[in-house]
Amino acid sequence: YESQLQMIQMIGPSDNEYIYIDFREFEYDLKWEFPRENLEFGHVLGSGAFGKVVNATAYGINNAGDSVQVAVKMLKEKPDASEKDALMSELKMMTHIGSHENIVNLLGACTVSGNLWKGTNQSEPKFDCPYGVLHIGLQKTSNLLFLFPDLRRLLSVLFFNNSKLIMFFRCKTVYYLHILNILFILCLSKRSKRWMLFVMFLYVSRQVDEEEDFNVLTFEDLLCFSYQVAKGMEFLESKSCIHRDLAARNILVTHGKAVKICDFGLARDVVNDSNYIVRGNARLPVKWMAPESLFERTYTMKSDVWSYGILLWEIFSLGVNPYPGIQVDTNFYKLIQSGFKMDRPYYATKDVYCVMQSCWALDSRKRPSFSWLVSSLAGQLAEA
Repeated sequence: YESQLQMIQMIGPSDNEYIYIDFREFEYDLKWEFPRENLEFGHVLGSGAFGKVVNATAYGINNAGDSVQVAVKMLKEKPDASEKDALMSELKMMTHIGSHENIVNLLGACTVSGNLWKGTNQSEPKFDCPYGVLHIGLQKTSNLLFLFPDLRRLLSVLFFNNSKLIMFFRCKTVYYLHILNILFILCLSKRSKRWMLFVMFLYVSRQVDEEEDFNVLTFEDLLCFSYQVAKGMEFLESKSCIHRDLAARNILVTHGKAVKICDFGLARDVVNDSNYIVRGNARLPVKWMAPESLFERTYTMKSDVWSYGILLWEIFSLGVNPYPGIQVDTNFYKLIQSGFKMDRPYYATKDVYCVMQSCWALDSRKRPSFSWLVSSLAGQLAEA
């Protein structure tokens, strides 16, 4: 087991002149220690060959008497020494990275054996607990909603004979409507009582609850997800961290549609996950990897930018697997080397697609920084 998230130290002027910081010799600050008996475990969020991530309630982790929902990352029941060292190193690294609203933050850890797992001495870091994985939420949304990057033109056509509705949609920016809302407005415009009763029945029986995560997503939501991830990556970049597996499956969603970047590789079954392809002696997320990572095994902050472009494509396609219909084989690698880029996803505007394309520059030096991406997306959000 090895954490994909790594802190690096530059040893030269080039992006790829660095070494990984080895945290094995770093001291662990006991201020992060949290008693196991104050944890109440819930359902498993994910499990893999090396361990699992479990939802839990932590009592008194921030203030005495308060309870907080956390995600506990733990090794399998009988881990070997190297796996223990790897998780302990990851724990120490997280204490050095610090906190940010768009990354999964460390809250505490159990590094001392307890009765709950007899005979083990595993560290169990506890993180902010998410409500769900972005990739899964996007896929669910694609079955619930009809999204349009700009609905005003469509509605102007539908209601060309209703001047009041035309004026309403011209003066308000409307980025989504549930299909039942569209039917409801159509009935209002046509003044049909029979259809009105039918649609009212549908509307009441299948009313959208906007408080439930992912039941309603607007174009602004998708743009905001993208912006928040860029903010989190900008923070990691400032801490000299590279992620190496940036994808929607590693973006978690909390209350209020806030997103947090994580690395739950320990709890992922990469053997049975089709996103991880055998390459050499490892299983790699090939479709998310930059050319220099694929062909030279070089990972830099700019290779994370490439992966971020793929993540944007996932977001604005509502969770479609990248490079749809293209098998990972010799031809796929040739396509990447030739500069092939995926088409604009259905829900992306031209401006969003331009950002994606900039992330996919073959020359990593021509890719934008995460600071530039934050600025660009902030501007698009302001205009949305």
